[in-house]
Amino acid sequence: MRRLGQAGLGVLLCNFLASPAALAQGILYTPDQQPSAWTINQKPAPWDISLAAGAAMQPTFFGSDRYRVSPVPLVIIRWRDTVSLGVEGLSLYWHHDNLRIGGGVSYDGGRLDHESDGLLNSGDNRLKGLGNIDSAVGLRAFLSYKWGPVDLDSSVTKYLGSQNKGLLATFGVSTTMAVGKKFILRPHIGTAWADGDYMQTYFGVTPLQASRSAFPQYSTGAGIRGVNGGLTIVYRLSQHWFWGADLTATRYLDGAARSPITISNTNATVATVIGYHF
Repeated sequence: MRRLGQAGLGVLLCNFLASPAALAQGILYTPDQQPSAWTINQKPAPWDISLAAGAAMQPTFFGSDRYRVSPVPLVIIRWRDTVSLGVEGLSLYWHHDNLRIGGGVSYDGGRLDHESDGLLNSGDNRLKGLGNIDSAVGLRAFLSYKWGPVDLDSSVTKYLGSQNKGLLATFGVSTTMAVGKKFILRPHIGTAWADGDYMQTYFGVTPLQASRSAFPQYSTGAGIRGVNGGLTIVYRLSQHWFWGADLTATRYLDGAARSPITISNTNATVATVIGYHF
């Protein structure tokens, strides 16, 4: 779930449902967005809560050519348009006119080198020998600016895990278009840059890993992890109920594309949810 909708459904649903809040890695709520179509020209309520559930199809790992479908349960809470708790973690932010800036605590789910059982199964047996990448907490800073109809978003996250100690920076551009009174479309593009620690963790193969797995040794440094683009659709079913979907394609570049772990240089994620906005 951590990879889902990094610049897609999450950002638009927030724009559409709550006064501001991208899976990208969020699916519903990120605080670095501008006021929404529902609350613009209205005074934001002290509490803003959205509940949603659905499903997502995503690759079994970065660069995989196999996909899995997983359920997506979500709880998103915002207080006074300054504090939020959602898929991006816990965030505190400040805004003035079209500028938003803030920070908080984020989370990366890591990677399993084997398939797991259960409803929220993950991993891929082809990665056996590489070892698991444990989940990691990250410290995140973000800044966004609304330039006319265009939203510019950037973030930097420093992970503090036992294996993942890397730095990941993202930049995205999007615009929101209303089609009638109930449909909202949001095309979006973005890119992600990672430091050497992050790239080696997810795309590198150490001599020990090479001896235990089917992959040759591979070292990589800092670079652009990839670029992505997609389309988000939100349909307002009633005053509170909504349906949303997002399709995002990612193209891996630089060291990520050359990695022996990367079987496919292009990945896609598809997500759909039904939710209720209080």
